[in-house]
Amino acid sequence: MQPTAGYAQHWDEKFSSRAWGRWPPEDLVRFMGRNFKHLQDKSRVSVLEVGCGPGANVWFLHREGYAVSGIDISPTAIDIARKRIATENKDCTAPAPDLRVGNFARLPWPDASFDVAADIFALYANTLPVIESALAEIARVLKPGGLLYTKLWGTRCTGYGTGTEIEPGTYDAIGAGPCAGMGMTHFFTREEIARVFGRHFTPIAIDTIFRTDEAAHQVLEEFHCQLRKK
Repeated sequence: MQPTAGYAQHWDEKFSSRAWGRWPPEDLVRFMGRNFKHLQDKSRVSVLEVGCGPGANVWFLHREGYAVSGIDISPTAIDIARKRIATENKDCTAPAPDLRVGNFARLPWPDASFDVAADIFALYANTLPVIESALAEIARVLKPGGLLYTKLWGTRCTGYGTGTEIEPGTYDAIGAGPCAGMGMTHFFTREEIARVFGRHFTPIAIDTIFRTDEAAHQVLEEFHCQLRKK
């Protein structure tokens, strides 16, 4: 299942108009450190980020020495990421990141190419059939036993159930909360994560972050998930 041309334009406009995505989230830094800090040569670890945006995580992973690839549907985002890495990481000895414009429900890499895949609030912005196709592709390009780290929105977020319902759990034109103005959003439950991701992955940990934001005017529920390819 392919995103429409309008979907690509939507994200191109977002990345063209917003100065965001400069720093990696602490939880991803912690996940990589806990799993790979013991390695002297991190270039032995190949990492794919799906929905890499303007490259905050790719930038960090490359600076840390990992062999990094990334894909995003927005040409603007990939251009920003390439320019930042060329400027700020020019002295890095790790392999140059392989960044591509494309659809992560149809990945352009061979089977068993990566040790790790990361999704930092990218998969959620699709219908469930597209998410399921993307997960099958992520599993395909991961090596046996490879790891997936993903961050997803939960149904306790402000804005859940508002806007236009596309399918159960998926809404567009959300008027409030962290996904307001961001387009299509699928909100997960813990049980749904176990079911949908469980077709290709074994959960290691599904942690919940529940907090307020914007001076307590909105509630955020985040699922931080660590999974291993079956």
